[in-house]
Amino acid sequence: MAGNAHSNVAARRSVEQAALAYMVTGFAVFLLMGLLGLLMRLQHAGLIDLGPRWFYRIMTLHGAGMVAGVLLASMGGVSQVIAARIGLSPRLLWSAYVVYFLGSGLVVLATLVGGFAAGWTTTYPLPVRGDWPVSATWAFLLGYTLVAVAFLLWCLAVLVGARRAFGGLTSALAWPVLFRRPVGTGQPIPTGPELAATVVAIDGVIAVLAGVVYLVPIFAQLLGLVSGFDVLFAKNMLFLFGHTLVNLNIYLAVALVYATLGAYTGRAFKMSFPVALAFNLVIVLVLLPYFHHLYQDFAQPLPLHLVGQFGSYAVGVPAFFVTIVGSLGLLYGSRVRWSAPVIFILAGLWGWTVGGMAAVIDGTIAVNNVMHNTLWVPAHFHSYYLFGAAGYTWAYLFHRLSGVEGWASSALARRLAWLYAIGAGGFVLAFFLSGLQSVPRRYAVHLPEWQGLAQAAVPFVLLLVIAFGGLLLMALRSVPAAWRLPVAEPTGDD
Repeated sequence: MAGNAHSNVAARRSVEQAALAYMVTGFAVFLLMGLLGLLMRLQHAGLIDLGPRWFYRIMTLHGAGMVAGVLLASMGGVSQVIAARIGLSPRLLWSAYVVYFLGSGLVVLATLVGGFAAGWTTTYPLPVRGDWPVSATWAFLLGYTLVAVAFLLWCLAVLVGARRAFGGLTSALAWPVLFRRPVGTGQPIPTGPELAATVVAIDGVIAVLAGVVYLVPIFAQLLGLVSGFDVLFAKNMLFLFGHTLVNLNIYLAVALVYATLGAYTGRAFKMSFPVALAFNLVIVLVLLPYFHHLYQDFAQPLPLHLVGQFGSYAVGVPAFFVTIVGSLGLLYGSRVRWSAPVIFILAGLWGWTVGGMAAVIDGTIAVNNVMHNTLWVPAHFHSYYLFGAAGYTWAYLFHRLSGVEGWASSALARRLAWLYAIGAGGFVLAFFLSGLQSVPRRYAVHLPEWQGLAQAAVPFVLLLVIAFGGLLLMALRSVPAAWRLPVAEPTGDD
């Protein structure tokens, strides 16, 4: 018995150390990709000249790396939160970490050395028609494959652990709460983070399988095994993979809101019928909005366009009523302890709301046909990603590290968090205003008439650099102590 207890503690410690490695590494990647984003804004402002080739290399790496970095950090944060009751396999977590960075390394080599510049979406036929060596295409696509495999390993670790912890996936999805079933004596009910992790893992498996369906024919063509394939079907699989993956990152980050906000309000999210219903609806709804990226593919069957419009409208409803309203409910009258994590979460609620509304607008077919290829689209996804997915994740990371030294509540940390909110707000506002003026996206060079708003955005990006640079210095001092921190005990919150 003593040996088993010691083994369990060692496994939990390994899981928590893997989680910390995920978060810190993801934060470092996020910062590096953010500097690449600054270069692109300077290019659009006419302040530097990267040239089209380097611009598109940087655009490709920035998009792929930013998603990879934030997703990795969110996976780590959620692993830390759910490890108390869901026994994740440390071997799977560390294996996923290694595979993730083998894939990420190939993507870096493909873009910066090989010259691959097809964009982070890699929409066919761009990956196989560029003027870069075929080896760069192979490296980039294999890198994507390895990253997808790593995410799949993480999803499987969550599903296996959740099934074991709750006696089946239906219980892990809170179906006893959803369908008012009697709960057996001693039967555990998932908390919000555990339910969110299970939902993300289910959809994550679907997304990865869609990515495989997209990549395999391209590999076959590169090997000369096939001469062609159904490109429209492939594009559907591509966006089912990529769009779903990015959106799942938000729901992972929502789990971290649940885990963080209660510590500063003295209240906790409780599992309830609305929470269970919202996340079970997400399983289906998060798979539908990607169709709004194909409205201009006129060969696409009309019913799929209508599904895209419905999905774009519907997916935000459960998120708004459960997470946003629920978070504001926790804050109302709570005598909240103001700190950097709370400010990040509040800014995230604002950005997720604004970005979600912008997505609904873009998801309307009549508007999409005019606005989709403008900077309105980067505006909406930077809003919910920079504020929401990333902001929530960094809130938890700073909360986790601050538990060692308590620096997140200091006056300096709060000021840096407000600088982040102001910088991010000004940055995305410039994108929105550019989109309203029909400034096109994915252009390497902007006409002088388009450069004013990009120039206005640069000081706000610099505020982001200052904010994250200062927080990074504060956080790094806590990492060694956090690595040695004793294993956290389950909270027992239902």
